[in-house]
Amino acid sequence: MLDIHSDSPAHTLAHAADLLRCAAATAYESADHLSGTKRDLALSVVHLIDLARGVVEKSLDKLEA
Repeated sequence: MLDIHSDSPAHTLAHAADLLRCAAATAYESADHLSGTKRDLALSVVHLIDLARGVVEKSLDKLEA
């Protein structure tokens, strides 16, 4: 289990990146079963998650450098 108080920042960011990757996969799979505006909204969620994951991964890269 993640403990944000005792885990290192790198471990916490890596965990966040994993959670965002799973969230994006779930939203993308959901979008495959939708159409029209509902599909567009689900794909928008995928895009937003991908943007957030990029920020987390960039922060993780800076910590590891």
